[in-house]
Amino acid sequence: MKVCLVQSGGFAGAIKRCEVDTTTLERPEAEHLERLVSDSGLNQSGEAFNDDGRDLNQYEITIEDEARAICMTFDEQNVPQAARELLGYLKQRSRPARP
Repeated sequence: MKVCLVQSGGFAGAIKRCEVDTTTLERPEAEHLERLVSDSGLNQSGEAFNDDGRDLNQYEITIEDEARAICMTFDEQNVPQAARELLGYLKQRSRPARP
């Protein structure tokens, strides 16, 4: 499974990115990430934005496995509660990226 986060927006407009492939992780870490994905409730593509949130951070999470790929995009006010732990995990591993 591959999980990718692209964080953009905010006042500075900075972009950060993270891509994690469970096949490259130690087994306990891979199982932890798979649990976070499963618990996140992100099981279909979609988006959720606040109309007044132009300066909010935006998050795009893409999850790919053997069966399918989904992409969910939302701003920081619309992060699904169940996905917050997964988002935190990915944000810790994010690094600055070019647009």
